Amino acid sequence: MLGNTTEILFDKFEILEVLKKDEHAAVFLANHIYLSKKIILKVLDTQKISDHALVERFKREAKLLAQLDHPNIIKVLDFGTSKDYFYISFEYIEGDSLRNILKNRKITFDEKKHLSIQLLKSLHFAHSNKIIHRDIKPENIFIDRNLNLKLGDFGLALSSEDSFVTNPYSIVGTPSYMSPEQVRGAKLTVQSDLFSAGVVICEIFSGKNPFLKENVSLTLNEIMSYDENSIKDSIETLEPDIKNILVNLLRRKPENRYNSAFEVLAAFGIGEDQAAVFVKTEKSSKSKLAAISIYSLVLIVIMLIIYQIVDNPKEDNSVTKDGNGIVEEKPDNIQKPVTSIVATDTSSETTGNLIDTPQTEDNNEKVVDTDISRNVRYGGLFVECSPWAEVFVDGERIETTPMGKPLTLTEGDHMVKLVHPDFPPYSSVVRIDHGKVTNVRVSLESLMGYIRCLVFPWGNVYINGDFKGQTPIRELVRVVPGFVRMTIKNPNYRDIDTTFNIQKGDTLQFRFTFKNN
Repeated sequence: MLGNTTEILFDKFEILEVLKKDEHAAVFLANHIYLSKKIILKVLDTQKISDHALVERFKREAKLLAQLDHPNIIKVLDFGTSKDYFYISFEYIEGDSLRNILKNRKITFDEKKHLSIQLLKSLHFAHSNKIIHRDIKPENIFIDRNLNLKLGDFGLALSSEDSFVTNPYSIVGTPSYMSPEQVRGAKLTVQSDLFSAGVVICEIFSGKNPFLKENVSLTLNEIMSYDENSIKDSIETLEPDIKNILVNLLRRKPENRYNSAFEVLAAFGIGEDQAAVFVKTEKSSKSKLAAISIYSLVLIVIMLIIYQIVDNPKEDNSVTKDGNGIVEEKPDNIQKPVTSIVATDTSSETTGNLIDTPQTEDNNEKVVDTDISRNVRYGGLFVECSPWAEVFVDGERIETTPMGKPLTLTEGDHMVKLVHPDFPPYSSVVRIDHGKVTNVRVSLESLMGYIRCLVFPWGNVYINGDFKGQTPIRELVRVVPGFVRMTIKNPNYRDIDTTFNIQKGDTLQFRFTFKNN
């Protein structure tokens, strides 16, 4: 079964090419018939395996990857069993392994840095989910044509929730990328992954693995006994900042290395909130140019307003209103809750300038105690949510959209959560700045996944057991992201039952034609 490239496996995978095969496992390039897309299919013949740990490793990889939804980690589409076989299907990357990229392509300094940063972002996300990879090497890292990186092969990974099929302190991994504690069989931490990542990054920038020797024994001995000064010598020609990062990644003792992948990202000058995906498109360039133009226009208007205020000083220290109804605050510096917006942008989370409004009973606002407000700085939050949502700030329900005016919040970071019974909750940390309003615009539809069902001649569609309609279904079927079980029923044919992973914003096209057996 594993050697025939013309058959269809498990009723839904059309085999296009055998990528790797041995007596009990195979990796295929296949076409997912229901989704009409290329995928990578890993198949394990459990009947031919005497080592039960290998089966559990295979299952662990599917389980762990199902938890990790990140642009720099290979995505699992579905997994399951069929008779004596266990299978996992992964997204197909149009590209190559990092090993072949390093071998066959000359990459610039900026591209090397970009690849290193993406690798660290994938580890930061995995470690944040309490997963240690344990087998980081160029063969397990995949690069697409736009130099977007994907970390794969979590078959050796450990999770804090794992019941550890093998001894967690056993020696597993690829020798020339192991940390000293991994070679000793000691307990592994995130610092162990960081050491392995350091070896890969060293190879990216210098072109060689500093620990690789003629055979496995010499390689393991090199890692166990290496002198940190020898590493410094081997990377002497690299840029000072890269050299410093590598020195701190490749410390012999785990406690002397960086504490987290995020610390390494910070050393690269990258913040946690910066995007990991590196895609160049004409559309994105035009969008960026338009955004810059809008921002510049708003900035010019604000500068003109400030110039008018500075050029026309008032005579006293009270809050007054000019002939155009614009409120000005005098130099007494008393801060009051903000209530009115001067300018806002149209991005999903932007900040606009605010001009304070006097707090009196005339405008239905409470009078602010000036002694308290003198020490408290305020900003505003305005939430626009489609279709609607209950707004929670720092765990407390405050409002339901649509909002009539901005909320008044103290300056600083606030956790904003939007809740609608038919959608996944939206959560984000929002920065509130003094004297400004922050706009949060969210379409809850963007948090969902969608399926277009094309079934011939017709079929009743069930998602996770719930009936969604009979084909042809004109509208997209909306589903909560994650693993979705789809069943298609037609009394004249055998039921179709499949499971696949839908990510936020995905639209999967499911196409199937019933045929007589």
